[in-house]
Amino acid sequence: MGLSEGMNRRGFLRRLSIFIGGAAGLFGLYRFLTPRTAGTNVVLTVASADVPEGGALIFSDKQTAVMKLNGDITAMSLTCTHLGCTVALDGDRFACPCHGSVFSLDGEVIKGPAVKKLTVFATDEKDGKVTVYRRSAV
Repeated sequence: MGLSEGMNRRGFLRRLSIFIGGAAGLFGLYRFLTPRTAGTNVVLTVASADVPEGGALIFSDKQTAVMKLNGDITAMSLTCTHLGCTVALDGDRFACPCHGSVFSLDGEVIKGPAVKKLTVFATDEKDGKVTVYRRSAV
């Protein structure tokens, strides 16, 4: 009455507990792999004057580069979109040491295996300071 002939109450409860345990495990894995934001979307703040024209300030602890190209300040993630290795500035491009992907200074893929461009972060320049936000630039 209520349950099908193929499954008894014990089998149903067993499957339900496996499902709940799996969901809890996946949630725990998600929380472990997701960076903590501590209630803020600000990645870092840097003085505008410290960002060199045609160059970049690298913040390896934040896996972020802040660059000034043609007077425009941008910030970019240094996490390769292929498998998550940290890319390094190599002259006028970013190169991934793990699998050889190469990105331009604006994050576009020059050479794969990566197919997605690097994440460009939103920035705000005010009162001589540049604030870099965790969200992507539009």
